[in-house]
Amino acid sequence: MVSVNQEIVPKLSIGIPAYNGERFIRTAIESCLQQTHEPFEILLSNNVSIDRTQQILEEYADRPGIKIVSPAQHLGIGAHYRHLADAVSGTHAIFLSCDDALHPEFVRFAIRELSQNPDLGMLAFGGYSCNSDLLPVSRFGLSYPTQTLPRSTTYSHFSQACTFIMSSCVWKHDLVQSIEPLPKSAGLVTDWYWALVTGLQSPIRFSRKALAYYRFHDSNSSHSNYGRWLYEAAEMLDFLLANAKIESELRDQLEATRLLIENAAINGISQIGSEIPSEISNSQVDLISRSIKQAIKQQIKKLLAQKSFGHPSFLR
Repeated sequence: MVSVNQEIVPKLSIGIPAYNGERFIRTAIESCLQQTHEPFEILLSNNVSIDRTQQILEEYADRPGIKIVSPAQHLGIGAHYRHLADAVSGTHAIFLSCDDALHPEFVRFAIRELSQNPDLGMLAFGGYSCNSDLLPVSRFGLSYPTQTLPRSTTYSHFSQACTFIMSSCVWKHDLVQSIEPLPKSAGLVTDWYWALVTGLQSPIRFSRKALAYYRFHDSNSSHSNYGRWLYEAAEMLDFLLANAKIESELRDQLEATRLLIENAAINGISQIGSEIPSEISNSQVDLISRSIKQAIKQQIKKLLAQKSFGHPSFLR
């Protein structure tokens, strides 16, 4: 970091890992180039795609601040993130999926937060859940905690689920580089793994400010094959439990989460029917009540997302 007027100014790198990303990657890159505060560098990595991803990256090769750092051979998802992390030369890094995008104010607000909180290992912003055309349909991050989470609290926060989007996070570079790589069979949940390990070592901060655009489409790695995600999440938790020094209480939390994931993978996810049975238990009443509240929250998030002011030009 550099000191200017006694203020620590982070060097913020953006890495974009891409595999067969020809449909969306231009938008991801343009969102980085439209930042109101210029990032330290923009790293583009093509994971041996078989579509036109490489040709699109080459269109940007001569732009100031852009570097192409593609691996020589195809890597798993986790290894590709690690490859990008090794190429980063800034103090902090954003790993933006090639199908997502950043709000133009992302880097400016990230630098402001990190300058005020230099010990953070991870900073996660809220954002917009979007359809395949990157048009906002809902908000995420509205329930993020508002206070900085110290180490033990942070770990507990992530022990039950991955509660953030990778593309909306900033990571302390040297900390990420120090994290032991996951086996290939668990690479899909690199984001959750990094958050858990970061929570063992440093404080984490959330911001409800909507500064990222997360795209849902038919080839999302996480959402197009939920069974695969469950399997790799269980593999990740097994790896973490076997290799990390974890206090007994937190270990119990992770083992309980591991069991829930295993049961979900075996039994599938239950859905609430449209009809309410004539005799229901208190737990069923509570489940239905929470479902109704969740539906109301989703409608509110949808209304907030559809406010068009403030959205950048690449969404229009």
